[in-house]
Amino acid sequence: MKVFKVKGIKIFYDEKLDGGGTSFGQLYVPIIRRLIGKSKTCFEAFSGPAFIGFSLLAHGLCEELVVADINPEAINYVKLTVNENKLEDKVRYYISDVLDGIPEGEKFDLVVGNPPHFNESTLENYCRRATCDQIDLLKSYDSGWNLHRRFYLNIRKFLNDKANVILVENSEGSNVKDFLEMINEGGLKYVRVIKPETEDIIYTSYIHIRGLNLNVGISRRVKRLPYGIYKLAFPFGEKTHYKPLIDYINFMSKFYFIWSRT
Repeated sequence: MKVFKVKGIKIFYDEKLDGGGTSFGQLYVPIIRRLIGKSKTCFEAFSGPAFIGFSLLAHGLCEELVVADINPEAINYVKLTVNENKLEDKVRYYISDVLDGIPEGEKFDLVVGNPPHFNESTLENYCRRATCDQIDLLKSYDSGWNLHRRFYLNIRKFLNDKANVILVENSEGSNVKDFLEMINEGGLKYVRVIKPETEDIIYTSYIHIRGLNLNVGISRRVKRLPYGIYKLAFPFGEKTHYKPLIDYINFMSKFYFIWSRT
C-alpha cells in the first residue's frame, strides 16, 4: 500500500491502481483553479483511488466530493482515505459501472474523470510504437468508445444548472471529434479543448513530487522557478541537463481536456 499526500490529505492506493492520477491527473488542479474556480459538489467518474477528486478537495476547489468506480478494490482504498482523513461528512463513494450505480438524487456542479484513453484501433497503433504490458492495456482500453458513450449519454440527469464536465484524454489515443456527437446527443454543450499550459505542468510537477514525498526541497525549488527558465530550456534540447525536464513537459503536453457544460 502506498500514500499520495496532497495538502494534508493522505490518499491510500495500490500502485497497480494508479492510471495516471498521481501524474497527469494532477493537471486538473491548476486548470480548474484557472478556468472554473470553486464548485460546491464535485464528482469524479472512473475514479480509481480518486487522486483527482481528493486533490481538488484538498486545494479547496470543491466543498464536497462524490466518486465512483467499477473496481471494488479501488473503492475500498477510497473508503480507507475517507476514514483515515475523517472526511465522512465531505465524501460519498459508490461502486458503479460508469454511472449505473449512482443514486438518482445525486447532483453535481463539476464532473471530472480519467477514462480509458484508447479504443481498439488507436491502442493497436500505439502499441506498434511503444511497449504495452497487459495491466496498462486494461487501464487504457475502451472498445468502440462504449464507456465514453455511456457516460456522455447519461451524465446530464446528474448535473445542476451551469455545471461543468471536464474529462482528460490522451492525444495519442483520441481526438475531440471522436466525442462531439456523444456530447451533443447527451444534451451537453461543447465548450472547447483545454491544453495544459507550461505553468500548469510546472505546478503539477510540484504536486507530484510532494505527493510521493520524493524530495520536499526539490519540490519547493521547482515551484519557485520562473516560467522563463523552463521556456529557455527548449532551444538547447539534448545538449543541456534540462532534457529530462523537456521530456516531462512533452509527456504532459500529450494530454488534453474536453470541456462541456449544461
